[in-house]
Amino acid sequence: MAEKIAYLFPGQGSQYVGMGASLYREFALARSIFAEAEEVLGLPLRQYCFEGPLAELTETRIAQPAILTVEYIIYRLLAAEGVVPAWVAGHSLGEYAALVAAGTLTFADALSLVQKRAEHMAAVPVEGGMAAVINYPFAKLEALVKELAAEGIIALANFNSPTQIVVSGEKRLVEALVARIAEEKGGRAIPLAVQGAFHSRLMKPAAERFRMDLAGTTFRPLQTPLISNVTAEEVTAAADLPSLLEKQIYSPVQWEATTRRLLASGCDLFLELGGKVLSGLVKKTDAGAKVISLLEAEDVKKYLQK
Repeated sequence: MAEKIAYLFPGQGSQYVGMGASLYREFALARSIFAEAEEVLGLPLRQYCFEGPLAELTETRIAQPAILTVEYIIYRLLAAEGVVPAWVAGHSLGEYAALVAAGTLTFADALSLVQKRAEHMAAVPVEGGMAAVINYPFAKLEALVKELAAEGIIALANFNSPTQIVVSGEKRLVEALVARIAEEKGGRAIPLAVQGAFHSRLMKPAAERFRMDLAGTTFRPLQTPLISNVTAEEVTAAADLPSLLEKQIYSPVQWEATTRRLLASGCDLFLELGGKVLSGLVKKTDAGAKVISLLEAEDVKKYLQK
């Protein structure tokens, strides 16, 4: 019986200087997709991806379409060889690559949406930040966040695995949380390479502006079930997507629940397209899960030759 595969697409923070370069050198398809992306965006995307500098590549307006483009290239390379997923899921920004893989959005429409989403998120005036909290007791983290929330906006933002939760909010409060956890033993808090308080209520103004962009976009019927960030449930009706994508901007990402949903549905293999972070999170949730990360041209060739 054929392996049931879930495609996983990572989100912002997975960018790095040199991303997509090996794919561009190796595959004509990658070169044509980069050209299409640059035409849609009006940005020298190859220059940012291949040469950086990292500070510019990390800017929300550049990082988001760059990540989407590289993930889409890997998806298309697999599709060209007849690899078909049973489900798709993406972490935050990665959900847009998942939507393209599910057949509900064209690549050009996804790029346009991601570019507008990034602009709206970057325009939020409050200086925000995020930090991944690892191996820290959940009850203590909840109590610490509640204490700091008395001084402003900070919240639990991404439920990534049993041992990793991301906190998001005003930068000064996220920095205070990182410092407090550093003083203790038995946990770590690592600031993330993002420029905003994503998945917190600070992003509500961005979500409201994004609503109009979503309303003007055509969502076609899904060809592959997608597991939503907001609900960790299968989405099969395209009509549900605009509301979910608006909520996704300011709602927590239910990634651990997404992983468990896929496992319960009978997923045999998690294929991460464009990163390595989600593979690690899946393993933290279920050590026995089979995961493969596809990032460079060599990874793709090796998988397709198996």
